[in-house]
Amino acid sequence: MKVVRLAWVLTLALMIMPPTTVAQTLEQLWQQGETAQAQKKYPEAERIWRQIIQLDPNSAVAFSNLCAALFRQNKLDEALIFCQKALALDPKLPETYKNIGNVLYGQKKLTEAEEMYRRAIALDDKYVDAYNNLGNVLSDQKKLKEAEEMFRRALALDDKFVYAYNNLGAVLYNQKKLTEAEEMYRRSLDLPDDTTGTPTTPHTLAHNNLGRLLQEQGKLEAAIAEFEKATKIDPKFEFATNNLQEARRLLSLQQQPEQIIALNNTKYLPQEDPLTRIKRSIVKISVVFTGNAKGTAYGTGYVIKRRGTTVWIITNRHVVVDRDTEQRGDNLEVEPYYGENLPNLPRDRVVAKIIHITQPQENLDLALLEVTGLPDDISPLTFHQGEINPQTPISIIGHPESKDWSKYEAITIGIQSSSGNLLIDVSLAVGGSGSPVFDQEMRVIGLMFKTINESQIDSSGIGFAYPIDRILQKLAQWQVVVP
Repeated sequence: MKVVRLAWVLTLALMIMPPTTVAQTLEQLWQQGETAQAQKKYPEAERIWRQIIQLDPNSAVAFSNLCAALFRQNKLDEALIFCQKALALDPKLPETYKNIGNVLYGQKKLTEAEEMYRRAIALDDKYVDAYNNLGNVLSDQKKLKEAEEMFRRALALDDKFVYAYNNLGAVLYNQKKLTEAEEMYRRSLDLPDDTTGTPTTPHTLAHNNLGRLLQEQGKLEAAIAEFEKATKIDPKFEFATNNLQEARRLLSLQQQPEQIIALNNTKYLPQEDPLTRIKRSIVKISVVFTGNAKGTAYGTGYVIKRRGTTVWIITNRHVVVDRDTEQRGDNLEVEPYYGENLPNLPRDRVVAKIIHITQPQENLDLALLEVTGLPDDISPLTFHQGEINPQTPISIIGHPESKDWSKYEAITIGIQSSSGNLLIDVSLAVGGSGSPVFDQEMRVIGLMFKTINESQIDSSGIGFAYPIDRILQKLAQWQVVVP
């Protein structure tokens, strides 16, 4: 209703405003829109481009800019509509093809995105951003030589393009050209940082990537120093935080092997804490993503079945598959609970393999892992099936923000009407994905897969969990019989 009224008011204004006033208003709006876009104030930019389109509905550039602002807010379907309108008005605008490429890239349509970036370059062979983005989409398709060439072309046109140095370094790293990769990361650090960068600043990425490179060379103390620099710049960049934790773990393995052996021989724990048995069935999942030199990621999973020495663990698909590249992670391991008061040393880990996984287009985000070698006392959790009422008190145990086996109390808000998923009054940080949701009797009623923060001030938010009924249905489709 408000949008209709705004359009009516603008139309009326056009009818009564002199042409010179309209021109002045358009010029002012253009300046405001370009400023908001440059300052990455995308909701404000979106509002302004919509106003400009009302005043000048034949401006292909305005439609293209609106597409870019919507893309930056992850409104991908809507962004594509406005890019297509821009293309209809002017099929020779390079920026529109680049923007369409960005939207398709965001939708994981890599081949189509590649074509759009190439079209942008065909129209403007000095388009630095298009070369850089084409390099990214080629890299995600494992076309590393071609990606390297695109990043080098971008840098040949703009040798101060800090992002392209990081991207080129990552492609060289993935080709095992470690000396050249290190040089690119250090060149990035010689340039000014961008504190508004996405997903983090260029310097954060460069320090993180350098740390990964040094860790691969066995230079753990130097790697730790780089990860510490990365986390100091951006404490919220999960990969740097996780890589720092993992590098410290590996250094401890080198320095204190005999103490670790003694610790890992502790197979059974005292049962004074009633949650010990529950926590033993909840594992910390670690996985390494080599693409773009990201490094270690953590998640949560829980035991649903055991037969002899073989254990099956359910978790989220996105815990073990990179969201950006759709590549499965390497070095997939699970770590069981060894108690709260043991020395701060690396725990025993067991290699895991993925035996079933949902597809990206499915409305379930699940993966089933299989491991052998977990201690004998680790057993499946107990399930509670059936209706879950709003305001039901629940608890969640997982690994958000590296707070291992933390317990969170919450309540259910209700059931999502479109999917039947549980809505929970809680916000968990990265690492909480795959955590079990318990009722008051510590029976599993669901599995966490996403949370949304409602406030930048506190930790309030909404969590989403798959009800255990949906998970059991999927397991049945995979022909996995659980107790």
